[in-house]
Amino acid sequence: MPQFINKMEFNTKREFYINFDHEQDHSIEYLYSILNDTRTTTLLTVRNFSSVELDWQYKAGWNTIGALLLHISAIEHFFRIVYIENRELTVAENTELTPALDMGVHIPSLITGKEIDSYMHELSVSRQKLVESLKHVNFEDFNKTFESKDYGSTCNMAWILFHMIEDEIYHRGQISMIKKLMAETKKA
Repeated sequence: MPQFINKMEFNTKREFYINFDHEQDHSIEYLYSILNDTRTTTLLTVRNFSSVELDWQYKAGWNTIGALLLHISAIEHFFRIVYIENRELTVAENTELTPALDMGVHIPSLITGKEIDSYMHELSVSRQKLVESLKHVNFEDFNKTFESKDYGSTCNMAWILFHMIEDEIYHRGQISMIKKLMAETKKA
């Protein structure tokens, strides 16, 4: 076991703040780099999927790759609207985003038969809108505190944006598992 592990203290409670150095602000560049790398990796993972593969389910009610891509896009819209634009969803936005945000019982409606270009377009639109809204964010905004209904704590915008990115990475892992299950099923 490496020596540095013995010296580390492991926190079992998540931190909901990302602290930045107040002397020089590189936070926007840092954020854009993480956003770009995360999305690039997601797109590289799914770029060659057919519509059949995008809609494939291991079992009824399970997520599909297409549903997960729609979820990633919906989460990005949701976080932009609620936390960066600091407003409630409109009725139309809520109607449009709820199936992909909640998934679960909505999975059948997320099986669309669409080609990968359609999903890539959705991901592009959500990202363009996010980047446009981030043009109005500054260092002080990253420390803005929100009451979180989901986490039972306060959190800052920096953590919210981190969590949005974390969510995409998590779902990309699910996409990889579905891809492996699909390959195993084809072998059988």
